[in-house]
Amino acid sequence: MSLIKAILTNGYIPLIPIFAWNIIFVSKLPPAYDPKSFNSHIPAFLLIGENLFRIIIFVFPLLFKTNIATTQGKQGLIIYIFGTVLYFASWLLHMYAPNSLLSNSVFGFAAPAYLPIIWLIGISLMADSYYFNFKYSKWHYILPCIVFSIFHVAHTYLVFLRTN
Repeated sequence: MSLIKAILTNGYIPLIPIFAWNIIFVSKLPPAYDPKSFNSHIPAFLLIGENLFRIIIFVFPLLFKTNIATTQGKQGLIIYIFGTVLYFASWLLHMYAPNSLLSNSVFGFAAPAYLPIIWLIGISLMADSYYFNFKYSKWHYILPCIVFSIFHVAHTYLVFLRTN
């Protein structure tokens, strides 16, 4: 396998647009989403659990290779793109219509917290093997993603209750 192919098929590559979006646009979100405010008055167990699983789900893809030539890989790519578009749209809603009924509903407010599970599942389906001798299963990645999502949505719900 060539070095370029190895880099392009690394499971971390799909995370790059997500990280770039978050870094570029986080300052454009309403004040409730400011990291300092967002993490204020959140129980320690929730912050620790959320951050522990955040680290797991953002480091783990470095260990696996993606393959979008397979049927499952193609399905994963479609799910990843769909989830990413929805995730970006949820941010746009808060940036350009922060006072809308949807933005101020629990469903709209928490959208940036629950929509990542879609693109995360897409990544898990695009992956097909590890860089080491261990059989890959999509559940190796999906399960920590689900746990992270539970912590992240609970955190966001507490922020919603505090700010609305």
